[in-house]
Amino acid sequence: MQFIRPSTYKLGSTIVAALLCSACQTTTANGISEKLYDFDHQVHYEQVTYTGHHYLLKVKSDSYQHFTRQSVFLLRHSKRLCQGLIPQMTISSGIQEFDKLPLTPRPYQNDLIAEVRCVTETKPYTNPLN
Repeated sequence: MQFIRPSTYKLGSTIVAALLCSACQTTTANGISEKLYDFDHQVHYEQVTYTGHHYLLKVKSDSYQHFTRQSVFLLRHSKRLCQGLIPQMTISSGIQEFDKLPLTPRPYQNDLIAEVRCVTETKPYTNPLN
């Protein structure tokens, strides 16, 4: 029978604790940030919670083919966050262009970043340029 030395046990428990804390929430100056993974859509994302009705979602870009999956995740997750309220999204980056037959290699795409606000009613769109 072999026993684990106390120093090995301490090192192992320290590593386990560090791994568990790496999945914890971190508090930023503007809100609570969480790095998460959605198994259904197979996307990595970061969610910053400012209030119960205001979020920032950063869906990590991995490939051109997965953009559809990432954008569907963004829509579904926004609806889930708002819990019956109307999700209002402002997308700041990460929209990929569609080119059926590209002649050049596709460049690296930025993460899909959207600010989500949960509102009780939608306001009609007014064009700020008019």
